[in-house]
Amino acid sequence: MKRFLFLIAICLILTNVNAQKWDSFNDVSEYYKFTEKIYKTVREANSYDEYGKIIDRVNRDQRFESSKIAYVMDETNSPFDIFEYMISYENGWISTDDLILADSKVLPDAITTANKNRFEKKWLPTWHNAILNASRRLEEFSGEYAGYYDGSEEDSLTGLCNIIFKNTILIFETSMAHTVFSIKDIRQKNNVYYVNCELDRSVQSHFNEWYKLESFNNLPDLRVRQDALFIIEPNGNRIRFYNGENYKLIIELMQTNQEWADSMVKYIKSEYKNKPANLKVIEEKLEHPWSNPVTGLYDTSVRSGEAAAFSNAVLKKTMSVKENLKLRSGEATTTSVLAVMSAGTRVKILTLGKQATIDGITSNGVQVEVQAGAKDRDGKAIAAGTTGWCFGGYLE
Repeated sequence: MKRFLFLIAICLILTNVNAQKWDSFNDVSEYYKFTEKIYKTVREANSYDEYGKIIDRVNRDQRFESSKIAYVMDETNSPFDIFEYMISYENGWISTDDLILADSKVLPDAITTANKNRFEKKWLPTWHNAILNASRRLEEFSGEYAGYYDGSEEDSLTGLCNIIFKNTILIFETSMAHTVFSIKDIRQKNNVYYVNCELDRSVQSHFNEWYKLESFNNLPDLRVRQDALFIIEPNGNRIRFYNGENYKLIIELMQTNQEWADSMVKYIKSEYKNKPANLKVIEEKLEHPWSNPVTGLYDTSVRSGEAAAFSNAVLKKTMSVKENLKLRSGEATTTSVLAVMSAGTRVKILTLGKQATIDGITSNGVQVEVQAGAKDRDGKAIAAGTTGWCFGGYLE
């Protein structure tokens, strides 16, 4: 009997140790409206109720379907800290740290952030370095900050723009916006990861507007589609983040920690006068050359520290002419002009030629086959099947 009571006491102690105190639990499923996905536990996991009490232990490799998501906040200090993201399971909730997508690849541990290491791992845009080494200001990179900055040390800047990587969600954060993508699938192609994810339609119309202000370039246009495809390549203490539709670089991130980020906020609030001793430029530490996001293979022509300029043109892909474009008999610009294709002409790419930069656009010369319905700039028909060369940078 004593042994039985002892075991009960031990169980109660363990339950209290593992339970979490949640200041604020927020079921945001009604607002995010994600599609249902199949998840799998990567270890034996706790299932919690909305108060942080453990209500079940879930076996490793347990599969289940869910479309609901919630987050948990620590309201001890301002700004409030979202420290846990949860996926619904039966009558409870499981941490995203304990889950992956069933039948999907996973992101490497080197880039994912869990609750337990969220203060030690933070992925910030590399342009933060420019604030330190070139005496540039945050408002030059952040239109959002420039819009509300009032010139005082007590401005409302609370945090820095960053991305949080998990195997079930991607979280984009600025000092004012918080955007959560639900991952549908992760595929690996050599050295890069293709992450297909969705964003709630109510947020889509704002996403491009918000993050373009934060110097995120070449974003997928989510105003016209629901899913987004991102390409991710980790490399030492850097990540390159590409638009999966055109392979263009969106942003480069560097790894630092919460202490560094907090020091940067203090430095900015001091009007760039009082630089904390621990605030140093995050030096690049690469483990290999950067890869071409199209092939996922190392591209040794890209030097350390350069943003890769990769062609948007892909073999066998059918694309549209963006503006009147010369169709030549050969790759060289000295060859004869067969026609001037009008905007909207559809062409199929047959061969990739040499890469060049024209009007600031880097792409390849491409041999193309004109598709049915093509017209020249004067409105005259161009025979379907006509082949020639043009510059891939003016195709979309």
